[in-house]
Amino acid sequence: MMQNYNYKYYEPLEQMIAVRHQYMSKIIKKITHSNIYDYLKNKKILDIGCGTGEFLKNYHDLDNQCLGIDIQQNFKFKNKIGFTLKNTDFKNFIKKNKKKFDIIFIFEFLEHLSFADREFLFKNLFKLLNTNSLIFISTLNKNIISKFLAIDVAEKYLKLLPKNTHDDKYFLKPSEIQNLANNNRLHLVDVSGMAYNPLFKSFKLSKIDLVNYFVTLRN
Repeated sequence: MMQNYNYKYYEPLEQMIAVRHQYMSKIIKKITHSNIYDYLKNKKILDIGCGTGEFLKNYHDLDNQCLGIDIQQNFKFKNKIGFTLKNTDFKNFIKKNKKKFDIIFIFEFLEHLSFADREFLFKNLFKLLNTNSLIFISTLNKNIISKFLAIDVAEKYLKLLPKNTHDDKYFLKPSEIQNLANNNRLHLVDVSGMAYNPLFKSFKLSKIDLVNYFVTLRN
């Protein structure tokens, strides 16, 4: 199942699983006044850039219909009823897709897209959504500090990621995501920062969004 699995690349993403869940729980509570376990039942979930599928698998276990797509076939799980991982480019998927979703995950994905691909994605997100759907995003902010920490420190000095994982040219400010959302019939709900502790190899929510941050959008 795994073609080019790079443990060094996927390890930090797997360290984000807990903080992603914590963030979504906070937002779902704020918007719906429900806890995440009650809200995320019988939902249709799409994970764009799903990686190994490990994060998405947690929500299939909560009785949701889950579909993950990734251009790399490094999936840890086999497909089964209600849980599908597809090795495909996101543009090809969008062009062929006829399904609609209640939740879309776009975690650590936008910062790897060209400007044209980013525009294509946001132009087409609305038509992927059911009524009152949520989009959860995490990405990297665009500034000198994020470049230093995400590339110079994480890739070159601490070697937490393979070299050339990131190109800061494609990092995004929260205001850029807000503009993309506003131009494509989506609404910004929240922006929250995320902080990394290299000693414990863990992430936590933060009031500072200078480097990693989450965004929630809705239609």
